[in-house]
Amino acid sequence: MSENPHDVDAAKARIEAAKAQLFGTLGQVQERLSPSNLAQDAVESAAHGVATVARKGAEAVRSRPLAAAGVVATIGLVMARGWIGDILGKRHETRDPATGLKPKGKKGSS
Repeated sequence: MSENPHDVDAAKARIEAAKAQLFGTLGQVQERLSPSNLAQDAVESAAHGVATVARKGAEAVRSRPLAAAGVVATIGLVMARGWIGDILGKRHETRDPATGLKPKGKKGSS
């Protein structure tokens, strides 16, 4: 079987073209998967998500301002519960003129 030399040269050219395309694609994949590009994509995605949430939150507050005020007030009270408890707890302490505030007794003691 004798092969036509033109067909072999054409096949070699096709192989080289396929190799060049493959290596070009691999280069693009490596560039996309580089840590700096992945980090940049993650930051952009997070920023987009935060902007979306902020926009939806602003729309919700505009549509129901009283409900939003109630939620904010509830969160504020929950966060300040220790401070509020300290203020209310001091009401039950009595002053002893000699020593200042009278310490509270422990539970279970008489």
